[in-house]
Amino acid sequence: MTKKMKTASSGGTVIGLSAKIWWLSILTFLATGSPTYGLYMVKAGEGLQTTNADPVPRALSLKLPLRQTEFHWTFMSRKALLAGKLVLRIVRTGETNNIVIFDSGQMTDGWEAMPLPNPKAGEIYFGFKSSKKYPTAPKDRLELELQVKQDLSGIGPEQKGVLPAGVYKARGAYSGLIDQWKPPEGVTEETIRKVRKMFDFTAFLESWEEQWDLRITSKEGWLTPEQARGLKQLQQTLPSDTK
Repeated sequence: MTKKMKTASSGGTVIGLSAKIWWLSILTFLATGSPTYGLYMVKAGEGLQTTNADPVPRALSLKLPLRQTEFHWTFMSRKALLAGKLVLRIVRTGETNNIVIFDSGQMTDGWEAMPLPNPKAGEIYFGFKSSKKYPTAPKDRLELELQVKQDLSGIGPEQKGVLPAGVYKARGAYSGLIDQWKPPEGVTEETIRKVRKMFDFTAFLESWEEQWDLRITSKEGWLTPEQARGLKQLQQTLPSDTK
């Protein structure tokens, strides 16, 4: 069974990420000690993009392009997800680097799922990161392929749903391609140290031309009603180019 991907409603254009959203993500991480990662399918601003056109070894950080997630998603069964296969392809001037992230129940050495703040037994987050570094350059084209062996139940902040069994594909580019992060004025040394640990020489992969549809089964996620209202109020304050 192959599931054809629908193009995002933006027609494949990359959504601009304002400094406000990026700093919101950082400050939430620093304030709570919990991972926030990226917020939408986004491309970071120029301040978080390398000016070096040549390939540079960087760690990779990616989220699966699930259409309805917006912030976060957790699959209920790590075993069921890893039973399939996830492959990232970095295409550069006719050459392709095939990177297997997991296959047949095993994560590849040098890769791990992003941690959950309050994990339950058997769950797995929908984002992955590498400790190993790979050559990355601004003009690379990215391809992502996920093979799902069985329907995967999951939960997000505001809903529950299922990613049906099938083969999912997406094409995209780096959302952020960072060498050494340059902090703005007024940032404390402690903040600089923490952010550089997360960002320096890292390639973020969260800007995809196709997104994968979940089958939503419930409008209730892990947020309380009060938290869900706060999230909607936050979304209403965001610049229009981030929505």
